[in-house]
Amino acid sequence: MIETVEVSERIRKPLWKKLNPIWWLGNEGEQTVDEAPWYMPHRPRIVRYIFWNFFRNPMMNFRNYVIGVGDRTYTVVGKVPAMCIQRDDLDPPELGWQWSFIRSRWLLLPFVSYCGRKFVMQIGWQPFGYAEIKLNWRKAGGYNPGVSECDRAAVNRGS
Repeated sequence: MIETVEVSERIRKPLWKKLNPIWWLGNEGEQTVDEAPWYMPHRPRIVRYIFWNFFRNPMMNFRNYVIGVGDRTYTVVGKVPAMCIQRDDLDPPELGWQWSFIRSRWLLLPFVSYCGRKFVMQIGWQPFGYAEIKLNWRKAGGYNPGVSECDRAAVNRGS
């Protein structure tokens, strides 16, 4: 089945920001490290900040607002549910392909993801507007539908 979702009431970022390469490195519209106490909780704030912005979420402003459409109104058309990024995010989780595309005036931006037992892939413009390329191998043990990624990270940390 195919679903259509309207995304609206976005606030446009000014052109002067989009032209500033230093601003591209930031993470203005997404969760900040201070809003993620679960991320590297035993490290100093400066270490958490550097890893969050430059290694875990590099160039979020660039991906979301310069080459992405995170500040625009658009329509998402895709496999139900169209706003899903990976099938294993669903409840109950699934494996397999997810696809969608964004329509904004004359733009047509594709997105496809795959999650398998040992491999996860995303490429294109996610339904939320930002550009993404992700290729990950799952950790030893592979996919476990009863355990979320956050729970798995806590187990791996020994929490």
